[in-house]
Amino acid sequence: MSANGPNDDWPRAVIEFLREILPVDSRSPLRWSDSSMTAYQLGCDALVALGQAERFGPGALAKDRPKLPAVLPRWDDICVTVLGLADVTFLQPGAPTPPESYQPIRTATYTNVAAYKTADAARASTDILPLLAILGLTENGRWTRASETIHWRDAGGWKPSNLEDVRFVEAVKIACETMPDDIEDEMDRLVRITDDDVEKSATRIRNFTDTNYANARRRGQEVAPPEVVPPEIELARARASVEQNRCGQLDWLFYRRWRLSDGWLSDEAAQRALEIFHDPLAENMRRAVISERYDGLVMAELGWKPPAKTFAS
Repeated sequence: MSANGPNDDWPRAVIEFLREILPVDSRSPLRWSDSSMTAYQLGCDALVALGQAERFGPGALAKDRPKLPAVLPRWDDICVTVLGLADVTFLQPGAPTPPESYQPIRTATYTNVAAYKTADAARASTDILPLLAILGLTENGRWTRASETIHWRDAGGWKPSNLEDVRFVEAVKIACETMPDDIEDEMDRLVRITDDDVEKSATRIRNFTDTNYANARRRGQEVAPPEVVPPEIELARARASVEQNRCGQLDWLFYRRWRLSDGWLSDEAAQRALEIFHDPLAENMRRAVISERYDGLVMAELGWKPPAKTFAS
């Protein structure tokens, strides 16, 4: 499936779905609130990208004259956004599939969507089925081949076994071999952590702790003074803080500029992308690429191990 999607009907269907499901701001029926929730935030972003609204504070404001843009946002990003908002519950592998008559919520009617390879079976509201079909995610009561890697971008759909999937393995190789110069330069900068970076982090942590203690005392609170930490432990904590921050910045490189179906996006192509953060596929690709490019480096990722296979020639 390309970034354009399976047909020309999906944008209108998605717009109707988003208009109905996003919470309306109490101050105006023409304003949607993201309620500080990721799924709603991405939904508001999608309405903006589809030419129906403008970002307005913590939400989106409907345009007086909404119009689809000449260049549509990416179909795969829209699919991830829709699944994050849709009434779809993925079933645990190996668990018995509830009967069709099972209704966990009395006001809704549910049906089962059969599994497709790594795309687990699910229970979905019948109201969402037409949209899933228009998007090319389901067909004849089953997830489609095109939907499979879309599910990889959802926390409930990502599995550790995906690291060994030939599509993931090949994507790591392609990402390393075709990396644009600007991405390579930024990655090199973020991975390189100097002693000065660690010292500055230690100073910030120390100042933050001291300030919080001083403010608490001014408010008359009885608080223990800051812990006296041995220098080696202080520096280790500071380095971990830097690594965690750099990992976040590296993740954003992949959120914005990388997609499984296309590899690295050009600046122009990236304009179509929605910033789907908390994307486990992008995060795991970042980990694998960093490990491959920097000789097994694992930054602030306790419990994660690089794939066994490497691609260096």
